[in-house]
Amino acid sequence: MTVKNVVAHGNWESPISIETVASGARSLTAPRVCTQSGRIFFLEGDGTGRTAIMELTGSGATDILPKDCSVGNIVYEYGVQALQILPDGRLIFSSRDNTVKILDPNTSSVTTVVENDTILRYGSFTSQKTSPWVLAIQEDHTNNTPAGIKNYIAAINVSTGATKRVISGADFYFQPRFNDHGTRLVWLEWNHPEMLFDMARVCVADWNAEEATVTNRQVIAGGNSEGVCEPHWGPDGALYFSQETGGHRQLFRSPPEGGSPRHIDFPGLEEFDLGESSLLESSRTYTALSSRYLLVNATAKSRCRLICIDLEQKSWKEVAQNLELSALGADCVSKIDESSAVIVARNPVTANSLFRIDIHDSKKCKLLRTAGVSGENYPRGLLSTPEHITIQSRKENREVHGWLCMPRNNKYVAREGELPPLIVFSHGGPTGVITNSLNLRAQYFTSRGYAFLSVNYLGSVGYGSAYRRHLYGRWGVSDTNDVADFAAYLVETGRVRAGAVGITGGSAGGYNTLQALTQYPTTFAGGVCACGISDLIQFDDHTHKLESDYASALLIPEGTPEDDKVRIYKERSARYHADKIQSPLLLVHGVADPVVPIVQARIIHDIVKANGGDVKLVEVPDEGHMLGKPDTVRKYLAEEEAWWRKTLLKS
Repeated sequence: MTVKNVVAHGNWESPISIETVASGARSLTAPRVCTQSGRIFFLEGDGTGRTAIMELTGSGATDILPKDCSVGNIVYEYGVQALQILPDGRLIFSSRDNTVKILDPNTSSVTTVVENDTILRYGSFTSQKTSPWVLAIQEDHTNNTPAGIKNYIAAINVSTGATKRVISGADFYFQPRFNDHGTRLVWLEWNHPEMLFDMARVCVADWNAEEATVTNRQVIAGGNSEGVCEPHWGPDGALYFSQETGGHRQLFRSPPEGGSPRHIDFPGLEEFDLGESSLLESSRTYTALSSRYLLVNATAKSRCRLICIDLEQKSWKEVAQNLELSALGADCVSKIDESSAVIVARNPVTANSLFRIDIHDSKKCKLLRTAGVSGENYPRGLLSTPEHITIQSRKENREVHGWLCMPRNNKYVAREGELPPLIVFSHGGPTGVITNSLNLRAQYFTSRGYAFLSVNYLGSVGYGSAYRRHLYGRWGVSDTNDVADFAAYLVETGRVRAGAVGITGGSAGGYNTLQALTQYPTTFAGGVCACGISDLIQFDDHTHKLESDYASALLIPEGTPEDDKVRIYKERSARYHADKIQSPLLLVHGVADPVVPIVQARIIHDIVKANGGDVKLVEVPDEGHMLGKPDTVRKYLAEEEAWWRKTLLKS
């Protein structure tokens, strides 16, 4: 029997270091399988800010991209799909230097197809077999304002470098995709001030490969609050997409010969959300392996399950249960053959990893590669297991959900009866979600003696359409009540120590943090706000195009008179209530953030400081909205831990 050291919460030593978390921030995404050769490629962030094209071989994974190249783009600022395979086996990609390039995987030679242009950005490629034309989203910054930026679907000739705009008229385009024969295409579109999540439309058209023109455009779904997303073609020419119906996102199928889409409504599927509606354009969370089988990520109560849908038997089953997959999202699945695929996923002990999936034989399902650190590298008894908790809102008749990780360390324990401090984490989005997959940042703190709660507040996805939509008109109120209710519940039930609860989050979670500190000034002993909004009026005037109407939809209840809108913006902005902040506040913000400009942090910092409050602003040069560069992660986490030691361990 191991005798543990008795040490106060927050002072435990842990092998999960700041360097561990920084290396764990490595990315792995965009699996691609060449249909001709069977070769497997994917994108991986190497920990230095560079994103490489990797090839999976029998001996491991090899970086086949020259070191002076990095994959990525900033279309819609967040970036869109950046990598695709051409019919001849070469790879087309967006480069960080704002060019479009082609990589020959046999020689690692790179050629530039579209030269650097400070005005035009490209991404989300789709190719077809009968001509050299590749479709892409084109973003024109000639007039570099949210209202002035224009988006198109353009055609790029990979032989000549010529480009032409083939679809225009809408404010936004997502996911242009050719069918396998290159005769038809599908895409999503919507306009200001509509929201992608509710008003996007699934559009289809015919493609003339010789003339590179689009004809017979039509809308087949969406545009009326149905919440469509993720249109993908099947190998037989059938078209699939996800649409909200019956309270959840469900899959629909339009047959190869055309006709009205039909709901794939097999018993039990109605309990899941299928398909991902996200501001990250690259989403691919399901694929048609054949005319019979679909491999799909199914989500219920923020738990992910990988399922296979059998269209012939009108049934479905879970697959790869031996892998305990708990989070799949964004660009995460690619077909190998009619019974297998590669996916990017996480589980409770691994960060983003590449897996091979076989729908018929679980013994063939296996881990291929892990990006960064795996929990299996650590001693048994070190990692905290997330516990899903549902509580009742204290001001609204509904549920609130979250994942709680209690302190755990194989070498340490606190004195009997001593309760831990609690860090409440509020995710971004706000239409995001936290799952029970490995979260190294949370484990960094739980292995030191803190409890860590991730709140899936009202508006989070993964709990059905009503839970997501109910935040409209209530942002900055209902989500704020949720984090405060959870904090009070855990204190009152004796899980954590009273007076030692902190609140943190990034982006919308940063906004939530500031709101919590103003609306519940005695609930939280400290706050750490990353890239959060403090003044919604200025935010609406200066944010990027994709989210320029987002705040209004979330803040303003339907039917609100125009004269009341400014009042609501001020009521929901911490800037105008900063005198209520009693807790020490740490602000971390990227100077180059295009989504929430740095002025948002400077505003609240200066006001709190002028009021005599305890506040610190850490500005990170050359950093954007996600605070994801390894050096930034190191600095951010060090500052955060010091803040919690100062605020949560003081008593």
